[in-house]
Amino acid sequence: MEIVKQNLKECNVYNLKKNGKVNTQTKSRKLKNTKINSTKIKRIKSKEGFAQGIFAMMTSQVVVKVLGLFYKLYLTNRGGFGDEGNAIANAGFQVYALMLSITAIGIPGAISKIIARKLSIGDHRGANKILKMSLMIFATVGLIGSYFLYSFADVLANQYLHIKEAKLSIIALSPSIFLVSVISVLKGYFNGRESIKTTAKAQGIDQFVNTILTISTIELMVFITKRTNTERMAAISNLSTTFGNIAELTYLIKEYIKIKPEIKKEILSSADIENTRIKVLLKEIAKVAIPISLTALIMSISKNIDSTTIVKELSNVVGYKEAKKQYGILSGKVDPLINLPLSFNMAIITALLPSISATNGNADKINKRIFQSYFIGMAISFPILFIYMCYPNEILNLLFPNATSGWKILRISAISIIFITLEQINNTILEGLEKPFVPIISILIGVIVKAILNRILVPQVNTPYGGTIGACISTVMCHIVATLISIKGLKSIKNIKINARSNIKAIAIPLILSIAMIAITKAINNVFFREVFKTINYKVGFIISLVIGMNVYLIATLKLLSKIRA
Repeated sequence: MEIVKQNLKECNVYNLKKNGKVNTQTKSRKLKNTKINSTKIKRIKSKEGFAQGIFAMMTSQVVVKVLGLFYKLYLTNRGGFGDEGNAIANAGFQVYALMLSITAIGIPGAISKIIARKLSIGDHRGANKILKMSLMIFATVGLIGSYFLYSFADVLANQYLHIKEAKLSIIALSPSIFLVSVISVLKGYFNGRESIKTTAKAQGIDQFVNTILTISTIELMVFITKRTNTERMAAISNLSTTFGNIAELTYLIKEYIKIKPEIKKEILSSADIENTRIKVLLKEIAKVAIPISLTALIMSISKNIDSTTIVKELSNVVGYKEAKKQYGILSGKVDPLINLPLSFNMAIITALLPSISATNGNADKINKRIFQSYFIGMAISFPILFIYMCYPNEILNLLFPNATSGWKILRISAISIIFITLEQINNTILEGLEKPFVPIISILIGVIVKAILNRILVPQVNTPYGGTIGACISTVMCHIVATLISIKGLKSIKNIKINARSNIKAIAIPLILSIAMIAITKAINNVFFREVFKTINYKVGFIISLVIGMNVYLIATLKLLSKIRA
């Protein structure tokens, strides 16, 4: 209701005189708004739909994750890198991610939400002003963040991470704080204009440059020096991230220049809305950006709990080198595999936030968006969850033949996929419906649960639930708690009734289909390839059974999606 009231206030073009007559200024505004409405109709027709936006972002995520997995496989299987190199590189990356959560992570969602609302009421001038102000503010914040990361790299590596070799990796990532801060503003602007394809392509370019430079630069270093240096290899892999960000920023600037003439025309035909002062605009950005950034910060702290406790707690029990290896297994192999379905879910929530904001409280539209998000999210998460749980050893042997350990960690960590997916979607909906502090509370309580359980479980190395496995259990419990709180938050929204039956259907159908898929893969793998065709390599048999099962699942899911409704 607050959004509706604000929109009515901003679009108050029917100023009536006290005597009830329309003044000449109002008549001219009516004529002007007739032009605006026709312009808006044309723009709406050309905009990407919600499903199209998700598809574009998911296509990008497929490219990004395939490339990311490719260079992760290369690094983990590369002589001189392995689990130890993963520990060094990922420890530095977690500090970088923590800094990003303060300076940049919440920006795209905040900017896209504000821009979408401004454009929905025809306030193109206000949208452009938001962009310029945001670039100025967050570029400054990003510079400060980059300086901090560079200046305190040694302290962070030795006293915070307890992995002294991570210093170079942190320094290599420090320029990216500034770059990503600017990138995030531009991404938010394009997302707010519902030009998700631009954002999607930018991410693909970033990952492509990152992958190519990581592999080529490491190989060049080894060729020149005639030896492998794990610390420097880890730093190079993170430096490639910075160069990827430069490529991404260059592309976004180029795309903005392309649409600048169109933006100027939109500003000229903008609705005659009262000019908002800079102070009010700053307050508006902060109102949206701070809750999202706090949510991202808490999530980043959750990841840093592992990077700061596993090596520290295990070093006294199993030694520094083995402790690094254990953290490397979790951060370098298991986490990227767990993040694979979650990266597709990011495509959903990227399109969901501005879409929910643009509904202006319409319950039918909101429930439709929730059903679509749940169904697509569950359709991606459930099959991958079951594959990881049923075939953890086969997955690691297939992907990391030179570093196969960690199947128990993968099996337990897989449980968190479904809860993180639900949690992310629920929190995005809550943010879109002006309930930003529910996600903060839910994630904060979840992280507190994780911190306590990490402290208790990780040192218990000689038990089935201790060590790195204990860290995985605490992560699962963290997201179960956060998901339950977010569900309760959705139920508490008074002016919009969430369709629970529709949501249950969106979860149940992918669950049933995923169980059927696993049954098919098990039958094909066990009956045909292990009994009938015993001569076939088990890896080949596993891949064939998985491809058949996934294809059956995909066909069934698409057919059902075309028939069912929210």
